[in-house]
Amino acid sequence: MVKTVRAHTNIALIKYWGKEDDNLRIPSNPSLSLTLKEFYTDTSVEYRKDLTQDILYLDGIEITGHEKTRVVKYMDFIRNKYSIQEYAIIKSTNNVPMAAGLASSASAFAALAKAATLHLELDDITLSKLARMGSGSASRSIYGGFVKWNKGHDDSTSYASPIEMEPWDDVIMIACLINEGIKPFSSTEAMDTTSQKSVYFDAWVKQSFVDIDKMEGYVKAHNIYDVGLLAQENALRMHASLLAVNMWYFEPETIRIMNIVRELQKEIPVYFTMDAGPNVKLITTKEHQEKIMDALGDIQTVVSASGPGIHVL
Repeated sequence: MVKTVRAHTNIALIKYWGKEDDNLRIPSNPSLSLTLKEFYTDTSVEYRKDLTQDILYLDGIEITGHEKTRVVKYMDFIRNKYSIQEYAIIKSTNNVPMAAGLASSASAFAALAKAATLHLELDDITLSKLARMGSGSASRSIYGGFVKWNKGHDDSTSYASPIEMEPWDDVIMIACLINEGIKPFSSTEAMDTTSQKSVYFDAWVKQSFVDIDKMEGYVKAHNIYDVGLLAQENALRMHASLLAVNMWYFEPETIRIMNIVRELQKEIPVYFTMDAGPNVKLITTKEHQEKIMDALGDIQTVVSASGPGIHVL
């Protein structure tokens, strides 16, 4: 029987931005994220001896072209690593907009990593390393809650692990969905251009090592003020490094939401973060949700609590 794996997206509070080793996807800096309950990918992998190539279905539609090539390349890596001979039928459904800066690749490759190796019963650290080879951020989607991706220096030392802490049940993230279409340039393209050409990149990396030590302490203390402010500053530093190479994801609505949040901050703890895309994510606690939603008005939103780690449905 073919089993389906569910992996949830994660949103980084300390961003992954830049690779020290492109082949192994070793990041330039460690990162820290929150896994989200409302956004996820469901994937099944069926190996069959009668296939001469992998077949990929996404949301019920057979996929070809660049999207399939990336998945096939990853499946070839898994086959080579674990001596698997057969090609597979891969069926995936996304409860998250693709390529819009909402971490669809993180949940997609985390789910694929586990679904393709279910029979091997890999432990979570091994899965995190394997998911990293598909998408760096996928290394964090193996786990629920707050997760830290240790930078490491090679394949054996670069993996994510959950932060050991008391559950923070009232923390929420509000995703503001401005544009769910494909981004003007991919995360990989923007990241690579920034790391190669931005005069701010070295400063970004240096500060991120400072930021992550602070953030780990803040989340353990359930301090929404310090968590939110540092997440917002870290996101702005990432985008500043990108702006320096004449690339940006901001749209007019993006800026409007940032200004709404800045006004709200005068009264309540709510802070924004952004990944490679125009959509804005707000971090706050449940008690402030109603006031924030009133201020956002007709902006399309999805409210999410902390989500679980990867699991078989």
